[in-house]
Amino acid sequence: MKKKVLIIVYYWPPSGGGGVQRWLKFVKYLKQTNWEPVLVIPENADYPIYDDALLAEVPNDLEVLRVPIFEPFRALRKIMGKGDAGISAGFIQSNKAPTMTEKIMAWGRGNLLVPDARKFWISPATRAILSYLKSNEIDAMISSGPPHSMHLIARNVHRKTQIPWLADFRDPWVNMDNADKFRMSARAKRKHERLEREVLKLATSVDTVSWHLSKQYEAIRGKSVHVLTNGFDHVDFLDRPSQENEDILLGHYGTFGDDRNPIALWKALSELVEEDEPWKNRMKIRLVGPTDGAVLASIKEHNLETYLEYTPYVKHNEVLDLMMQNQILLVILNQNANEEGRVTGKIFEYVATGNQVLGIGSPTSDCAKVIETTHAGEMVSFTNKERIKSALLTMQEKGREQPLNNTVMGYSRQNLTHELVQILDEMTIK
Repeated sequence: MKKKVLIIVYYWPPSGGGGVQRWLKFVKYLKQTNWEPVLVIPENADYPIYDDALLAEVPNDLEVLRVPIFEPFRALRKIMGKGDAGISAGFIQSNKAPTMTEKIMAWGRGNLLVPDARKFWISPATRAILSYLKSNEIDAMISSGPPHSMHLIARNVHRKTQIPWLADFRDPWVNMDNADKFRMSARAKRKHERLEREVLKLATSVDTVSWHLSKQYEAIRGKSVHVLTNGFDHVDFLDRPSQENEDILLGHYGTFGDDRNPIALWKALSELVEEDEPWKNRMKIRLVGPTDGAVLASIKEHNLETYLEYTPYVKHNEVLDLMMQNQILLVILNQNANEEGRVTGKIFEYVATGNQVLGIGSPTSDCAKVIETTHAGEMVSFTNKERIKSALLTMQEKGREQPLNNTVMGYSRQNLTHELVQILDEMTIK
């Protein structure tokens, strides 16, 4: 008889973007194991990006508990008759300075909505789960954040029921990438720290997506923290052949914030189109995903605007087709305190394409470790223009050459689900 695991998530189809992929794929492959997933999701969530095509990947027989959620920014938009720019994922801005309204909303998000804007779902979701448990038996529970309010729902249920609980950290909590833009008070920071510490210590088990972040959380938890990286679904690549073309095509897929703006890369490319005829005549820069105005302004400043192909959003299935066309795939790390532990979700799909990967960021980071161990390319520091230029020329000559070797396949969603099952089995041993 299968065991049941209750999974509390915010991002779920029809939500698009990177945040939905992790648990959509885990649920898909958990169905093939001795664990049966039961989803707890918001009934009427206010997602920043939608991708209806992902609904086709949700198992037809999946049990789902939908609980209504109050979304404060959706309510605020109705009152003000405008969007919530500056609060969306990545804090992507135009090249204009933030308005006073955007600054006030950011302050409110950082100081009044702790741990995040989904805090109003904590109580109703807790009640709904406890009611469900009166007539349904669950063997384990998982919460995945951000938003980290999901952990507080699981905390409440765990306290009442003692159901074994795995807290899954896809991103840092206290040291979140955009913490400085929230203008948090010392009091708000202390509250975040207290809640994070409480979850880390109370959860039966904890996992996160990178080795550096695991060590940080082990120091707080006082116990081991599993590394359960993101990955790629091998099924997505079975009938997706590479698409050779004559262009020297560089591609970046996903959110491109101002803290990732690689000035040295733009300088290197600007020099290459001046010095090298193939680069001048055949280069294209493809950016797919929300891109900050500061990044677009830098591209224009370095006279690369005519080479740019920019699309704010493309559905996931179409993104994979576009990735296969690239000679060189770009992964650019955030320039902040989390750089060493930042492993972007797209790096695994990049590696699975077999195309060359150029990373811009710390050569000692966890993302560099993935690129190095899979022999996918190279990670170069943000300021090393000459090394970036050299790597670009080398990758242009090499072209596509990466097979799906055993190291790469270790990051397949199917293999990662086996690791998740081991954690759940260990957690529920009686």
